[in-house]
Amino acid sequence: MPCSHKIPHAARADCFGPTQQQVNFFRLLCSFRLDLVVALIETLGRKAHARSHPGALKANKDAPKSLLREADFLKLFGGSTTSGLGSQVSVLALPLTAIALLHAPALSVGTLAALGTLPYLLFSLPVGTWLERVRKRPVLVASALGRCVVLAIIPLLWALHHLDMMALYVVAFLVGTMSTLFDIAWQSYLPSLVGTSRLHEASARLSISNSGTQLAGPGLAGLLIRALSAPVALLADAAGFVAAGLFVGRIKRPEPQPPKLKKRGWLADIAEGVNYTARHQLLRWIAVGVASWNAVSSALNVALVLFESRVLHFSAGTIGLIFLLGNIGFVVGAPAVRRVTQRLGLGRTMVLAAVLGGSSPALFPLAHGAAAIPLLVSGWFVRALANPLYMANQVSLRLAITPRRLTARMTATMKCVVMGAMPLGSFLAGAAMGAFGANTSLWLIAIVSLASVGATALTKLRTASLASERRADDDAPTLEMTRVAAL
Repeated sequence: MPCSHKIPHAARADCFGPTQQQVNFFRLLCSFRLDLVVALIETLGRKAHARSHPGALKANKDAPKSLLREADFLKLFGGSTTSGLGSQVSVLALPLTAIALLHAPALSVGTLAALGTLPYLLFSLPVGTWLERVRKRPVLVASALGRCVVLAIIPLLWALHHLDMMALYVVAFLVGTMSTLFDIAWQSYLPSLVGTSRLHEASARLSISNSGTQLAGPGLAGLLIRALSAPVALLADAAGFVAAGLFVGRIKRPEPQPPKLKKRGWLADIAEGVNYTARHQLLRWIAVGVASWNAVSSALNVALVLFESRVLHFSAGTIGLIFLLGNIGFVVGAPAVRRVTQRLGLGRTMVLAAVLGGSSPALFPLAHGAAAIPLLVSGWFVRALANPLYMANQVSLRLAITPRRLTARMTATMKCVVMGAMPLGSFLAGAAMGAFGANTSLWLIAIVSLASVGATALTKLRTASLASERRADDDAPTLEMTRVAAL
C-alpha cells in the first residue's frame, strides 16, 4: 500500500475548513475536564455521607483541607491531566491518520504505535539520573511546549502534500521522548510540592487522573477526528500541550535545590536505582504486573482500532464513541478508590482490580454481529473500572516504600520497564493482526492479560498495606510496609 498522499484541493478543504457545527462540537469536547468530573462525584459522595452520618461532620472539620483546594497542586494536577490527555489523544490520532489518510498496513500501524512508547525503554534510566541533578519544573514546562511544536508539524506537512509514514514515525518518537521527560519529572517533583504527610493523597489523585486520560484520550481522539478531520485534531491536541505548560509554569511554590549527590559516574547511579527496584520484594512484582497491563493496553489500542475499522467497518466516530462509553467505568471506579482500599486493604484491592482488568479482554474476540458494540463497550468498561483501583494503589505503594533520594531513579527504572513494555505490545499486536487475523490476535492478547493477575494475586503484593509514616528526608522509606493475612 502506498504511504504518501495526493489529494485534490477541494477535498483538502474539508481538513481545514470545519463547519460551525463542527466548531461548536470541538468547543464542547474541549470543555471536558476529567479532574472536575471526579472532584464533583467525590464532593457529592462526601455530602451524602455527612447527611447519613452527622457525627462525622465535626471530625471532618479538623482534617486538613483537600489538595483540590491547594492552588499549586491544582496547577500540577491540571498540567499533568492536560498533558496525559494530549498524549493519549495522539495514541489513537496518529494510527488513525496512518490508516485513513495513508492506507498503512497493519505492521506499519503497529510500528508507529511502538515508536511512540519506545523512548520510555531507551531513555528512562538516564533521564531519572539526570532529573536528580536539576530542578524538575522547568523540565515539565519545556517538555509540554516541545510536544506542541512537534505535533504541529503533521497538519503542516499535510497541507504541503508531504505527509508520509516516515514523518509520522519521527513525530511519534519525538512526542514519546518528551512524554518520557514529563512523566518521570512530575512524579519526582511531587514530594517537594506537597510534602510527606500528603504524598499518598497527591500521588493517588494524580495517578487516577493519569489513568483516566489513558482511557479517555482514544475516545476523545475518535470524536475529534470525526468532527474536525485528523490533521486538525492533531493541531487541537498540540494546543492542549500549551495549556499543560502554562498550568505548570504558574506554580508559585519555590522548588528546592536538588540534593548534592556523591561524585560518581552516571552508570553507578543508574545501577543503584535498578538494583533497589529489582531486589525489592514488592517493587519487582509491581513492575511485572504493570508492565503486562500496559503491554496489553497498547496491544488493544492497535488491535481494536484495526479490528473495528477493517473487520467491523466502524467509522472513527463510532470507534471513539465505544471508547467513551466504556470509559464510564473509570468515572465509576476513580471516586471509589479510597473507599474500596480502606475497606479491602491495598493488597486485596489490587488483586480485585487485576482480576477484573485481566479477564475483560476475553470479551473482545466475541464481538461480532449485533452483539459487537455491547461487548466492546462492556469489555472496555470493566477494564476502565479496574484501572484506577490498580494504578492509583501501585503508584502510592512504590512512592511510599522508596527513600526520597532514590525516588527519581526508582521512578525511571519503573518507567523503563512498565512503559518499555508498551512498544513491544504495539508492535506484536500489529504483526499478529497481519499474520493471524483479528480473532486469533485478540484471543492471544486476552491470554497475555492474565499475567497481571498472577503477578498480583500469587505474590506478596496481595498482603501489602500502608501502615505508618516516617520522615521522607532520611534514607528510610516514607511509609513502613506491614503484612496482613493472606487472601
